[in-house]
Amino acid sequence: MKRYLNFKNLIVILLLLLGVFLRLYNLSQRTVFNADQEWLAIRAKNVISGDLALIGPVTSVGNFSIGPGFVYLWSIFSFIVGYSPIAGALLSVFLGTLFLIGIYLFTKFFINEKVALFILLLTSVSSGLVFWDQIPWTPSLFYLSQIILLFGAYSSNKNAWGYPLMSLGLVLGFQSHVGIVLSIIPILVYLLFVKPIKPTLKIIIVTLSILFLGFLPSLIFDLTHNFENVKRLADVVKGDGLDYFVGFGKIINILSYNAISLIYPNNKIPMDSILIKGLFALVVANGIRLLRSKRFNKLSFLLLITIILPSLFFYIQQGKFSEYYLMMTIPSLILLVALFLNEIRNRNTILILVTIIGVYLNLKMIKDRKVQFNLEAKRKVTEYIVSKAGEGDYGISLTTRFGEQYGFSYIFDYYGIKADIPPKKGETKIFSIIIPEGFDGITGIKDFDGIGLIWQGI
Repeated sequence: MKRYLNFKNLIVILLLLLGVFLRLYNLSQRTVFNADQEWLAIRAKNVISGDLALIGPVTSVGNFSIGPGFVYLWSIFSFIVGYSPIAGALLSVFLGTLFLIGIYLFTKFFINEKVALFILLLTSVSSGLVFWDQIPWTPSLFYLSQIILLFGAYSSNKNAWGYPLMSLGLVLGFQSHVGIVLSIIPILVYLLFVKPIKPTLKIIIVTLSILFLGFLPSLIFDLTHNFENVKRLADVVKGDGLDYFVGFGKIINILSYNAISLIYPNNKIPMDSILIKGLFALVVANGIRLLRSKRFNKLSFLLLITIILPSLFFYIQQGKFSEYYLMMTIPSLILLVALFLNEIRNRNTILILVTIIGVYLNLKMIKDRKVQFNLEAKRKVTEYIVSKAGEGDYGISLTTRFGEQYGFSYIFDYYGIKADIPPKKGETKIFSIIIPEGFDGITGIKDFDGIGLIWQGI
């Protein structure tokens, strides 16, 4: 036991605790509970009641349903916290912490242990990752699936157990986001060029078993529903898509900010954009240069193609996928930054200065973050209604901008409200919830972080 309780491991534990603290701090005020979260919360509650899920929520394009894994994970956390709406946010923080561990281990094993500590610090305080981990939604599992997929692919040329890791990453990705299909092509290209070691029969059986079990629920659904879900996935690719266009320049903006925000999260003025693109150019140039390195050529190749190929695929097929799908490149971008930091790891002054600036700017952004219509605000609205009129015998109306009205049904049920929504004709005791406050010219008597509340007849 003592061999593991050394100074370096203590630093790792402290950095992870820092990351967990930043993600949990004022979590209910920094998370949301809207339509997506409500669907998952209700479905998870049904799972606990015995109504097992074969598929998960639908995607934004094509109505293709991902696997049910995230629903089951949510149900575990929901059961632990007594069905509280905060369950999903806690799950997201947990998955984000596992991702931090994955990034640290990948950097430690395949790049450099010293750099791994700096990357762990930067990812622990990264405002982008912290904000992401505070939002309960299936893609919070996606980063973890991607790092496992990368771990398996890169180690497959020396260790046959890389194959089961790749299958695990693929299965977890399928439970989190349809964007996992964009990962398959670059991984296959990498394996084609690198020529991994030949797997044994045992490894093949384990790999196929993981894939079979991971896709089994969705397979059962399709077999019993005339392959409805598979047809939806096919329609995503062959359909006409949505009516919008994202220029190549915006794709570069997204990639550069996702990478450089670790060390420079500001992006408000033109100079910020110039600095971010300049640093991104250095990071990419370093990755390209390392293609000639005996030690890092394979890793650099893996990271570059898992960034470039999905981006090109998105550019060609855009309208069927939003730029939101480019989030799948973030683990590779972080590791590409790690390779860049590895080049300056012996220049302690520069490395420490870059890290201090990154930590300071990210912590400042976390401190200044405000989330309107957050879960805490919805809880306060609900508790105020109960304090004024009890749990029932009144009506509640929602005056909302499209897309802002969701989540209250589950929250009302959790706090025991049995009101009429919308109010019945002739009802005299009525509460009106306005999101956002002042929408359509309506001003609430009380305001809860952008949610207005009016009542009459109480």
